Amino acid sequence: MGVNSQNVAYSFGQMGSGHIKAAATDLMPPAGSVIVAITMLDNVSFGVLLAETHLNGANVAAKQGSDGTAYFGTGTQILANGIDADDTDTVESVVVATTVVFPKGLTIYGRWTSVSLQEDSTHGVICYYGPAHVGATAPAIS
Repeated sequence: MGVNSQNVAYSFGQMGSGHIKAAATDLMPPAGSVIVAITMLDNVSFGVLLAETHLNGANVAAKQGSDGTAYFGTGTQILANGIDADDTDTVESVVVATTVVFPKGLTIYGRWTSVSLQEDSTHGVICYYGPAHVGATAPAIS
């Protein structure tokens, strides 16, 4: 018997998308959503790649029970990905500099609340939306 799970369908862009190609133009997802994937249509650098902070904070280890969840971006992560509840083992994640070039055709995955490009782009990026909180219920489709 199969499982009728719609989690993946709603978490990877079926909740909408956006496109930007001009520098310093902030693209923010609709209320109740975050950006869950970004596809590069050109070689681009990000001026802003602001990670969701729902599970990225001082109590992240307690929220997860053991390992924390954080997402890379142009801001400093409060706790690095992989921090253990006993704080003895971390996987350090550094800030993505505005000089880092993401190549055309690449898709990155994470959870971001705001994206902008460092420089104007001919084709830009496409951003795909998903639910704002892990475990959030997606709206019914009629």
